[in-house]
Amino acid sequence: MMTTPKRTPLHSLHVELGGKMVDFAGWEMPVQYPLGIMGEHKQ
Repeated sequence: MMTTPKRTPLHSLHVELGGKMVDFAGWEMPVQYPLGIMGEHKQ
């Protein structure tokens, strides 16, 4: 049985910023943004 992951209050912001969303422990969470890992690190 598949269930739809829950979303945090910041979900729409993550999507707006281009976050790649994945299911993590029943929650839809961002794992990567367009800047990539080094770009995120420099921020």
